[in-house]
Amino acid sequence: MSDQPTHALLWSQSQCAMHIEPIADMLSENRQAYTENRRMDYVPIIFGSDEECHQAADAVRQTMRTRQGARAESVST
Repeated sequence: MSDQPTHALLWSQSQCAMHIEPIADMLSENRQAYTENRRMDYVPIIFGSDEECHQAADAVRQTMRTRQGARAESVST
């Protein structure tokens, strides 16, 4: 098995969400956005194995819940 990272943990501020996908897919989407001259919202946070990315996502899950709660509260007031 290779030690090379295979996945990316991505963060979207506008959606207040995390997403994990293969690096090849992420780069393909980024190239498509460049070709279409459109903005990309997802920012890579870490590169690693699928398991490493899930572990990192688990580590920040509470922060994301707090942010989602704050967002929901600001919308409802």
